[in-house]
Amino acid sequence: MLEYLTYKFDDTPEFISTFDELPLWSASFGLLLLKHLELRPNLTVLDIGSGAGFPLIELAGRFGKSCTFCGLDPWTNASHRARQKIKNYGLSNVEVIEGSAEQIPFENDTIDLIVSNLGINNFENPQIVFNECNRVLKPNGRLVLTTNLNGHWREFYTVFEETLTELGKDEIAATLIVHQEHRGTVETITKLFTDSGFKVTRYVEDSFEMKFLDGSAFLNHHFVKLGWLSSWRDLLPQEELEVIFQRLEENLNLYSIKSDGLRLTVPMVYIEGEKV
Repeated sequence: MLEYLTYKFDDTPEFISTFDELPLWSASFGLLLLKHLELRPNLTVLDIGSGAGFPLIELAGRFGKSCTFCGLDPWTNASHRARQKIKNYGLSNVEVIEGSAEQIPFENDTIDLIVSNLGINNFENPQIVFNECNRVLKPNGRLVLTTNLNGHWREFYTVFEETLTELGKDEIAATLIVHQEHRGTVETITKLFTDSGFKVTRYVEDSFEMKFLDGSAFLNHHFVKLGWLSSWRDLLPQEELEVIFQRLEENLNLYSIKSDGLRLTVPMVYIEGEKV
């Protein structure tokens, strides 16, 4: 069996203590957030999907002590690490709560600003979360998020679809296309805002590139195995995983030779809404 196909995530305190791949992945989105987010004093701010503390702690540092911050995330070990960072940095205006954004543990009309850096990607039912955000925000409060968009890693998915077609798996190729479309567009994300009682006041589209030597490097990269591999495996017949991924890896490597490496495009958006 190909080594990366045997990967299993081990969610332990020891693992999270050395886990830097997620902040690296989310850095480009976080920088987009930090670039466009308006800084105001005396705010109560909630970070949904705060993970191990980025961008929660950086935001607290940039807003200063007149503001209070709370991170909300169901990931126990990541929340422990975030609390340790808060303690180490001597921050008295930041706390972390373990919990789901589908039931935000705050009273109605109590929060000035909600941010979420890539958090929308993890919502099973985003409309429930948007409704909850509207409930806890004060009138004219802001909801600000960043996320990747439909078209994410399109170069990889094109080779993946071609590989499935080459192997006579047209039905799975069609499923793979549907799988990609779960990522939103500016229009579908805007609709989530407006359907939940927000008006979108601003959005900014951008993109960045991730470069790998070839398909082998990509498929064996730790964060790819952690964040994406299981979703691809679930689309495929388990008895054919080895054959399909072997051919996929070969095709990605051929593509990389022709294209001077495997360059993957990541479209993203900063989008801001106001409670009306």
